[in-house]
Order: sequence, then structure tokens, then C-alpha cells
Amino acid sequence: MTRATHAFNAVAIGTASALLTIAPLTSAAPTQTARPRETASSASVEQTVSDFQKRCGDYVALHKKIESGRPRVPDDATPEQIDLGQQALSKGIRAARASARVGDVFSPAIQAHVRRVLGAIFAGADGKQLRDSILDENPVGAAVRINGDYPDEIPLSTMPPQILDALPRLPKELEYRFVGERLILFDHHAHLIVDYVAQALPRV
Repeated sequence: MTRATHAFNAVAIGTASALLTIAPLTSAAPTQTARPRETASSASVEQTVSDFQKRCGDYVALHKKIESGRPRVPDDATPEQIDLGQQALSKGIRAARASARVGDVFSPAIQAHVRRVLGAIFAGADGKQLRDSILDENPVGAAVRINGDYPDEIPLSTMPPQILDALPRLPKELEYRFVGERLILFDHHAHLIVDYVAQALPRV
């Protein structure tokens, strides 16, 4: 399957803390200490997701800036025209983020959050069946690199709705996809791999 076919199909159809405080031995102590810890954990996750979505937004702003400086692909474009447009866009994005590295968008904090979320989903009763459905179309042996193309010869892996619902929302220019056990951030307009999380698909 070619890059043009992928694109045509897409057209057609996000030292104080180290101290241990010894609480008085009263029945109220556990309740008093548990609530702040829960709030902090919730706030930390919210901050992590917000930071990730800001990084996605920064990438999309770059994408749009480069795209706006190039001829618009017509709505009735042929697969060849779409392919040429994608190549021009991806070339411009690669040049603009030539120093991009793993973790630029998927920071270590959001990588850990993604693994926790996916771990909880696949620990469920239907975890094995869900994993098998992903691996059925998954390009397990495909190479993945930042700023690289999604391999032309393989289909885009299916993303089950329960996974998409649990992960942070993305701008419309970006998608989650699995390649082997890696979760990639895929710019489907430019057919480009923006970043990825290694060992994201749990083994069940």
C-alpha cells in the first residue's frame, strides 16, 4: 500500500518533600493526610496532560505555518497530487524540526501516564482479545524514527475506541497509532511520525 493510497483513503472518507511527618496516633490522622495526596496526584496528571497538549499545539502551529506557504491541494485531487503535496509538507516539517528527538512531544511524564492508562485497560477481562485485535493489523517489525514516514507498504493499525477515549485528546492533524509495541504520534496530513512511546502496548 502506497503513501498516496493511505492519503487518498483519508481524504475520501491530545528537601521538604523528602521529610517524613509523624502524625499523632488518632483515628482522624489517615483521613487528614489522604485527601491532600489525592488532590496532588490529580493535579499532577492534569498538569502532565496539559503540557502534552501544549506540545501538540506547538507542533500543529508549525505544521500550519509550513502548510500555509505551499500550494493548496484541491478537493478533487488525484492520489498522485495528494502524494506530492504530502511530500512537500513533510519535507518542510523535517527541515524545521531537524533536531527533533524522542520525548520532545511525548515527555517522560506523559510517557509514564500513557503506560499507566494502557496498562489498566489491558489488565481488564478482555485485555488479551483487545491486544490481539491490535496486533492483527499491526506492523510489528516496522522501523520507527522521529520525522520518518509511516511505512508505505503497511496499513494503518486500528485504534480501539476505549483506548482513544482514555488517552489525551489530540488536534485533528494528529492521530495515535500502534507500530509494534510503540504508540506513535502520527501527522496524517504529512504522513509523518512526530514522536512515540516505546513499550506502550502491554503484554498480557
